[in-house]
Amino acid sequence: MTHEMDLTELQELRKQFNLIDEKLDRQRIINEELLRESMKSKLSRVELWYRNRFRTSAIAAPIIGIVFLTQFASKGFHYWGFCLLIIATGILEVILNNRAYKALNIANLPSMSMTEATEHIARHKQLRMMANRILVLPLIALIVWIILIASDFAWNLPVIGITVFAMGVAFALGITQQRANKKRLDDVLNQIKSLRG
Repeated sequence: MTHEMDLTELQELRKQFNLIDEKLDRQRIINEELLRESMKSKLSRVELWYRNRFRTSAIAAPIIGIVFLTQFASKGFHYWGFCLLIIATGILEVILNNRAYKALNIANLPSMSMTEATEHIARHKQLRMMANRILVLPLIALIVWIILIASDFAWNLPVIGITVFAMGVAFALGITQQRANKKRLDDVLNQIKSLRG
């Protein structure tokens, strides 16, 4: 009698264990799917940032430069030099952003091993810092030139103040977006680590 009860209890325990095991497997699959969705979301935000940068640099900078050239070419170097600097800075930014974007390899990042993903993200961060350093001088020159043009090459404090404020806000937003992208990529690394166990 006790032997039959032991077998029945064992079978019941086995069923319960199998149910727990199935639930854990389902939970693990759900967690992996959530991690993958989170990674896709973070990476799509980074990719969107790059697309916007490419549009701004590759399309807007030359258009602005050409518009300025056609309207102000007769006014001398103060204006057409500024236009050429906008176009050159736009081209330089496209080249630098393209290198950083390709190093990141967003499409394949979630499927990489932890080591590969870390290498790609580290290379991306390195190229991003290098791009920021290279673009500092042309951007400072553009800001100064914008202030001079906006104030009509005169000491016009209200115009200078408004221009400096607008440029400061633009820089602050750019830095905030780059920091957010860095945090997203660090989160993706942690999620890849969790998936690889």
